[in-house]
Amino acid sequence: MGHYLDLHVIPGPDDLVSCERMAILLSTARYSTIGLTVATGLLNDRVRSLRRIFEEHGLTTVLRADFKPDSRTELLRLLRRFRNLYDLIAVKCVNQHVAAVSCRDRRVDVVFFDVGNRNLRFSHTFARLLHGAVEFNLVSDLMGQGDGWAFSRIRKAVSIAQEHHVNVILSSGARNCEMVRSPLQISALATCLGLTREESIRGVSSAPMAIVTENRRKHAQGYVEDGVKIVVPARR
Repeated sequence: MGHYLDLHVIPGPDDLVSCERMAILLSTARYSTIGLTVATGLLNDRVRSLRRIFEEHGLTTVLRADFKPDSRTELLRLLRRFRNLYDLIAVKCVNQHVAAVSCRDRRVDVVFFDVGNRNLRFSHTFARLLHGAVEFNLVSDLMGQGDGWAFSRIRKAVSIAQEHHVNVILSSGARNCEMVRSPLQISALATCLGLTREESIRGVSSAPMAIVTENRRKHAQGYVEDGVKIVVPARR
C-alpha cells in the first residue's frame, strides 16, 4: 500500500456501521494513514472503539482535533488544554485575529478556511506568517458550495500558497462514505485548481506524512523542545 494520507476524516461516532463502511472504502482507496477527527469531549472508550474500526482495516489512525475559536484568548486556552492530548491540531479560521495567531503559533499543525465565509480568505499576510501547513478540504468544500465562486476562491488560495512556498495539505473533509475519494482523485482535482502534478501528489503523501512524523518525534519519550531532549542513562 502506498503512503497516502487523508488527514481530515470526520466519522460520526454514533453510527458505527457507517464508520465501518468508511474504513473499508479508505483502505480500498489505498490510504495508509488517516487523520481521525473527533470531538474533544468524546469519551476515551469511544475514541478507542472508533480507532479500532479503522485500524482493523489496515489504516494507521492519527488522532486529530479541530478547533474553531472565536477569539485569540479561546484559541490559546484550547491549545494549552489539548495540544498534548492529540496527534494533530487543526484550526478552522473564522476571523482575522484567530487566523493570524493560528498561523504564527507553532502548536498549530494545520490551518484551514471556510470557503463559504466571504469575509475571510487565505491571504498573502497569512501565508507569510504560517509556520504549519494550509489545508484544502477539496471534497467537502466543493460539494458544500455548488457554484463557480467557491472554485475560483480555492484556486486563488492555492496560487497564494504556491507563491509563498507554504506547505499544502490536500484532504477530503469526509463525513460519510459518499465523500470518500481516492488520493489520486483528490490530487487530480487539485491540478484543476492550479497545483502541478508533483505538488498535488505531495499534498496527499509526503507533505502530510512530514507533519505526522514530526509530531511523533515530539511525542517521543524524553522530548522537551527542539534541540532539548532528556537522555536516560543506560543501566550498567
